[in-house]
Amino acid sequence: MKPQRLLAVIGAAALMALPSLAAKAEDACDKPVDMVILSIVHDVERYEEYRASFIELGTLEEFGGRIVSVATRLEFEPEILEGAWPDNRHSFVIRWPCAAAAHKFWNSEIYQTKQLPLRVGAGHYDIALFPAIAE
Repeated sequence: MKPQRLLAVIGAAALMALPSLAAKAEDACDKPVDMVILSIVHDVERYEEYRASFIELGTLEEFGGRIVSVATRLEFEPEILEGAWPDNRHSFVIRWPCAAAAHKFWNSEIYQTKQLPLRVGAGHYDIALFPAIAE
């Protein structure tokens, strides 16, 4: 086989391997992150529709997320150790297998078009990703 032909074959093989290399990199989703959501809710009815959409649509599970912490008076009465916990303050922590999974959820069509609009105007939200502490 001529050297140019050999290089072409090797190059084609390398290009064919790229998708599998990308898949392997995606499979290496091994650094969990926590999405911390702090909110002050002003429209409880609208906020409840938003929360219910996660159960109805199953989006957390679809993208690999799971709730690891809930702090809301809608479901629990907190033991106040200092300060106050107003009825409209809510906090959730969602664990994702990696930042890429959290971003896939956040940027997904279903979240952006069906869920996010449900909470617009319901309150103020601060949402950030942090490295997860090992369990």
